[in-house]
Amino acid sequence: MCGVEKMTDQRVNTVTSGLAMAADADYEVIHGLTFVGINALVMQRYLYEYGVDKDAFAPFAVNAHRNAANNPCAMFPTPVTVEAYTRSRMIADPINLFDSSPICDGAAAVVLCPTEVARGFTDRPVRIRASASAIDTIAVHDRRIPTCLDAAAVSAQKCYAQAGVTPDDIDFFELHDAFAIMSALSLEAAGFAEPGKGTHLALEGEIFREGRIPICTMGGLKARGHPVGATGVYQAAEATLQLRGQAGANQIPGARLGLVQNIGGSGATVVAHILEAVD
Repeated sequence: MCGVEKMTDQRVNTVTSGLAMAADADYEVIHGLTFVGINALVMQRYLYEYGVDKDAFAPFAVNAHRNAANNPCAMFPTPVTVEAYTRSRMIADPINLFDSSPICDGAAAVVLCPTEVARGFTDRPVRIRASASAIDTIAVHDRRIPTCLDAAAVSAQKCYAQAGVTPDDIDFFELHDAFAIMSALSLEAAGFAEPGKGTHLALEGEIFREGRIPICTMGGLKARGHPVGATGVYQAAEATLQLRGQAGANQIPGARLGLVQNIGGSGATVVAHILEAVD
């Protein structure tokens, strides 16, 4: 299975218009909303609803760039500091440059086959322990709660049920960090934090490689890059490296179960997998 995307040979406004096709044409795009704008509105609501300080999102960028520094395939393999985050220019208030994933090119591939066949290719195969998808409304204003990713919650819960596990059993989470707000909302939807508490995990260091639930272990969409058509496959490939013990300096010791979740639009479609290391 392959994923491929080529965006850098197009003008930014052309790419932005193309990406906006995943938003609601009648109520969002027609008013000039881009995905940066949509996520900015969600983030603004989140800050208001839960009384969160904007700088509480800094650890998401710090973690992503720290992990990307050890990834030869990363677009931005340069560490950033909290100070750099707070000084970065605003894109769509309150989203700044370091809250946003880049437009880029990329390709990734995974080989799918029965486990018994996989052993003919590698002595460290990875099993798809669970797989699920869920949908929500396209427009954010139609959601049950704008600051909740219900489709992400449903897809994760379906995976936990299929695999017979809970969030406590997951060793790392490759989430869809197209924007920093999506990182917080995904952690909450997948059951790692209560609503409004996703940034607490970040501030407490629990999302870092040494923490309870490491996220975006090879840089994520933010720092590895977000080649849209290839991103989901990239996430699966990077999770496989972790489960095979081949993630180099970014290796999570003893990783056995990884949750991978890819988001379409601003949460309209979500696909989740639990991948497992096979002895």
